[in-house]
Amino acid sequence: MDATVPKQTNVFSKISKEDLAAINKVKEILLPLKEKYNLSFKDLQKLLEEQLTFPLEILSKHLTFLESVVKYLKENKELSLRKISRKIGRDERNVWHIFNKANKKYPERFTISEVSYWVPVSILDSNLSSLEALVFYLKNKFSLSFHEIAVLLKRNDRTVWTVYQRAKNKNEKQK
Repeated sequence: MDATVPKQTNVFSKISKEDLAAINKVKEILLPLKEKYNLSFKDLQKLLEEQLTFPLEILSKHLTFLESVVKYLKENKELSLRKISRKIGRDERNVWHIFNKANKKYPERFTISEVSYWVPVSILDSNLSSLEALVFYLKNKFSLSFHEIAVLLKRNDRTVWTVYQRAKNKNEKQK
């Protein structure tokens, strides 16, 4: 063997026998679930990743919903704009613009004392607008009335109803 060619290392050679046994146990659990629910490895990865959430209390009259979420993820969760763009399914340049605009409007950092609802960031990665996704999620997940959602989002009841109807129609057309 030539001395200049580095020796290839196997990933498994770095893992202890105990950890390999643990990995095999995880496989025994996950593979039947993968087959039962027809999941891809990407789906399994999403399930295993930490669920990134934000509190509804970050919403303010000064910022749009998406501005609030991006600002919270950047400042409070200390995520890069690239990672935020991937999590919410938006272009990185758009996320950069949203964050800068939010900082100009509301330079203070969010302080959250009490949380009523945690919302997963993954709802934003859909064919719905950010507000439609949030209203649809709150209505279907927590069975909140339109008035309750309107109070939480600091919006008019009729606006919330209209946004929900649009989201519902978009989801029905997609099926």
